Amino acid sequence: MRTAIFAFFLAMFAMLCSANAVSIPAEAASLEIVEKRGVSAKTSTTAGFDATVNLLVKANADIVVKAFADVCTDADLSTAIKSNLRFEVKGGLFDFDFGIGSRLTTAVSASIKAAVKAEVDAEIKAEFTASLKANIAAIITKRCPKKDNACIRTQSKTIVSEAIKLTTKASAKISAKISAKLDARIKAAVEVQLKKFQLNLLIVRISIKGDIEVSKSIVIKFKATAGLIVKACASIQAKLVSQIKTICA
Repeated sequence: MRTAIFAFFLAMFAMLCSANAVSIPAEAASLEIVEKRGVSAKTSTTAGFDATVNLLVKANADIVVKAFADVCTDADLSTAIKSNLRFEVKGGLFDFDFGIGSRLTTAVSASIKAAVKAEVDAEIKAEFTASLKANIAAIITKRCPKKDNACIRTQSKTIVSEAIKLTTKASAKISAKISAKLDARIKAAVEVQLKKFQLNLLIVRISIKGDIEVSKSIVIKFKATAGLIVKACASIQAKLVSQIKTICA
């Protein structure tokens, strides 16, 4: 009798242990499913916002970079340099060249082009692209604090319009900064090459004129950038609104 009762309790204990062993993984699995659903919901909530930010960043950055490249091409720089820059090579009491002028022109031309490109790239980054993503995100969250698709879709036209205003305003600043610094940039580029040639040819004195005129010619080109950017932004405005509505549908 005692053996039977003991066996009965052992069997009951085994059943209880088995039930607890099964329930723990089930509860853990249930919790994991809930957590995954929470992550998925969070991801889907911001997906439209993130995609809209990336769309506007790329579209506006491409417009600015292309406009500054198109408004002053390599050929434009070559024309400005050829039309304005003048070299005078002297050795003692005599004026001579022996091909120095031609080689110096090539070197100076390359140096000026590199300096102009470096200045343009630096100002575009400083005044625009470095903070563009944060600024676009701020434009959207100002209108849609919850970053939800429904709000972004409804406010898409206003969001695109404000992004364009940001871009056109920045382009004017970029042009102004380039104009202010280009004289010094070009002068430095010319002097670097001039020193190289004078060190290699100690008896030769080389003077260069027209670097200021080169700068003025290039600055005139860059002043037209703002108009190009306004036109480019206007041409894609409707398309961007449509794309945002599709993203946040």
